[in-house]
Amino acid sequence: MNQEPLPNEVIDAARKLRNENARPLTPAEGLAIAQRLRAAAQSADKGLTEYLVDYVHEELGPHVTTPDPDIRSAFWSHVVENHPHLEENETLSNEYIAGAYTAAQPEGSTRFLEGTQGGKELAALRLWDKAVQDGLRLDEDEGKALASAAWSALSQEYAIATRSEAAFFAGGLAPWSVAYQTELPELRTGTGLDNIHFMYPVPERDLEGLLPETQALLSEDRVRAQVHYMRYEEPDAKRARTAEAGYVDLTMLRSLTTPEAQRAAVLDACARVAQLDGRTADVERLTSEVLSLRTEQARETPAAEDEVEREAPPTEEQQAPKLSAPTVSTHGQYLPGVTVNARTGPAPLESLTLPTPEKAAVGAHAFLPGVVPQVKPIAAAPVNSAPATPSQAPPAPEQSHDAGMGV
Repeated sequence: MNQEPLPNEVIDAARKLRNENARPLTPAEGLAIAQRLRAAAQSADKGLTEYLVDYVHEELGPHVTTPDPDIRSAFWSHVVENHPHLEENETLSNEYIAGAYTAAQPEGSTRFLEGTQGGKELAALRLWDKAVQDGLRLDEDEGKALASAAWSALSQEYAIATRSEAAFFAGGLAPWSVAYQTELPELRTGTGLDNIHFMYPVPERDLEGLLPETQALLSEDRVRAQVHYMRYEEPDAKRARTAEAGYVDLTMLRSLTTPEAQRAAVLDACARVAQLDGRTADVERLTSEVLSLRTEQARETPAAEDEVEREAPPTEEQQAPKLSAPTVSTHGQYLPGVTVNARTGPAPLESLTLPTPEKAAVGAHAFLPGVVPQVKPIAAAPVNSAPATPSQAPPAPEQSHDAGMGV
């Protein structure tokens, strides 16, 4: 469906609807409505919320159906975003835009919930008005919960009765909205994903930083009818499951570097929503595609350790030629004062000009790795004394059989 900018005439008509509904009720008017509701709930021996929800389903629900299955149904959620003809900082509820748009269409071609007989009767109760909530002795949160429960029940009936195109006046979807929690689940299993169309493009902030293929995917009506991008903690278990199923973390999505990986993440959310809806065929198709995408991604992406090994420069040990380990003499008279580990290979030669016994031991250690120096003090001969003549020559050192050392 083409997402053409709405004509100025529709925006002007929406402003008029907004202004007509801007006047709040007086306390006396709110109290009168509240007293009627209280009396009706007591007569039915029900709590206020239970009474209202049953009243909507039983009395108002039949008045939101249509004898023509081909009639288009308008839906809406929250305020319009980035419309070029709105004034700076102006907000305009999509409720009024959907109503103005419906009124501008050929008679009998499009319907609008608040324009049906059931919608008009529920709107007359002014459940969102503070004067009614005060008359019912409800605080702000309790009043909102009551109004939401009643309108959610009527929206469900309206969505169930939709069998043709569903035109959504919304950019992004909030997971707590009636549109996401109530209407879309009924539409996906009723009129079907192919008949759900959005009147506005996806907000630019949601697409920013994503790959072009992913931006195109998230702009498809079939995907928009299932996913949202807001983390939502809801104490009600059913609402929490609905919100969690379609949640796509945009930060996580942007961190994925390939179109295949991003597509798999989005379709995974769609598969969760399909599972919750009970759309078995869609679950199987989406799960199969996600598995295929991730398998292909794993095949094309080398393991992290393989990537590191391939890119890392060779170490000095890898660059140096490998020499066979020599057999080192372990005869105590060859290097007096040291213990030798004959299993250790050679190391580069260092200078043998060592002025002190301690440094000499260290030098021997560097010359033959594996040798642990044991420094022992050696008495120095008197300066003026003549060298002593040994009574017997020391035995010749034992020769190594390793041709590589040459000793």
